[in-house]
Amino acid sequence: MSRPDPRMRLAILGGKLTARASRSLRMGGGTTLPGDVARAIDPLVLRKLGASPGRGTVLVTGTNGKTTTSALLRQIAAAAGWRAGGNQSGSNLIYGLTAAAIAQADLRGRMELDWLVLEVDELSAAAAAREMQPQILVVLNAFRDQLDRSFEVDQVAARLGEAVAALPPTAAAVLNSDDPRIAALAGPPKALLFGIEDRGVDRGGLPESADRPVCPRCGGSLQFGAVYYGQCGDYRCPACGWSRPTPSLRVTRVLTAGLDHVELTLEGPGGGAGPLEVPLAGAHNAANVAAAALAALEMGATWDQIGRGLRAFRPAFGRSQVVRWGQGQVRLLLAKNPAGMQASLEAVLGGDSGPVLGLALNDGIADGTDISWIWDVEFERLAADGPRWIVVSGRRAAELGLRLRYAGVDGSRLLLRPAPEEALDELAERAAPGMPAPALLTYTAMLAWHRAVVGTGEAEPFWREG
Repeated sequence: MSRPDPRMRLAILGGKLTARASRSLRMGGGTTLPGDVARAIDPLVLRKLGASPGRGTVLVTGTNGKTTTSALLRQIAAAAGWRAGGNQSGSNLIYGLTAAAIAQADLRGRMELDWLVLEVDELSAAAAAREMQPQILVVLNAFRDQLDRSFEVDQVAARLGEAVAALPPTAAAVLNSDDPRIAALAGPPKALLFGIEDRGVDRGGLPESADRPVCPRCGGSLQFGAVYYGQCGDYRCPACGWSRPTPSLRVTRVLTAGLDHVELTLEGPGGGAGPLEVPLAGAHNAANVAAAALAALEMGATWDQIGRGLRAFRPAFGRSQVVRWGQGQVRLLLAKNPAGMQASLEAVLGGDSGPVLGLALNDGIADGTDISWIWDVEFERLAADGPRWIVVSGRRAAELGLRLRYAGVDGSRLLLRPAPEEALDELAERAAPGMPAPALLTYTAMLAWHRAVVGTGEAEPFWREG
């Protein structure tokens, strides 16, 4: 029997009381501040709580796709009969992870969970891995993100490499073989690779938003035989011969149909699953599904349980989430960096998304104050294609509208509506009957829009969802 830990108990109590006060006083969802308080009382509280779940902890990191992949994993865990918790609110820095762990624990530090599945900011992943010593670390990708915070994408990849190196010897790293920077991290400890092997989703070259990676062995230029999203695809180095490693779990078929669903076939260790319809869109989400499936296999799930979990999945907060506004509906799609915006834009243009599209750009700390990345997104495709109207919103709506005009979009198609309520009014009014209008939003813009919907009673606060 473990000895009582008064300091840990006091930290948990302090965190729980802070969360309750934060929500009672409407200061927020209590998804970060409880972690600050708890860590001030006991700096080792997260390390201690990381060992509490019955089967272990899974960390999911990378520039894009963390929230969706974590939610997929928790749904598969439920299908397998496991109790799984996590940070559904998306608060993924160390203080947010601590707050999420405290919310799952009792005052003795015990969790009635089999698995704790946490999404982790890529710049916090190494610290989280050192503290929590997870059984599994999922690394999705390394894209250029908030330039004022994340800096060069190679620096992000280096941080992710530190997270892999911090894993205990018995842990497994689930890595994306389609992203050269992530595939290069394979090595000790145990490395498991996932990837797409359907040339039908080859976009025909690297998008403008992609940072062309160099060979991790010799520094030469990589050649791509196929590109699925961002800089992810099939590649090789003609100088030294290094090439994309063969994944153990493969997405052999990807059939996208607008923003409502993607149909996938998975093949991997001991079998496969499919065709599966998952209510997500795009090749980037096919990769997220593959990552979740491979991690679930490592957790001990069967292919049948994986299939049932994926079929039952519903989108996470702000990730293809459909909300009602007035007499219409709007689909919220987080697009917080060039790769995410490009992937979501291609998904919108790849199907019948209706007559109107929303775009919202903010420049808060959580978004990145440097918005120059919008010039790397191929908005030129909207000039000759896409919805009849584009609703432009957010604190930097004027700059986004200017970018669209430079892209060749006719000004008569642009509706400048900076306030969330004004933008939602336009989208709901102009949407086709029964078809949610898509809206691509940066992070704090998405929070603002969601708050507006919560105010009508048509959605729950984000910290209650999932």
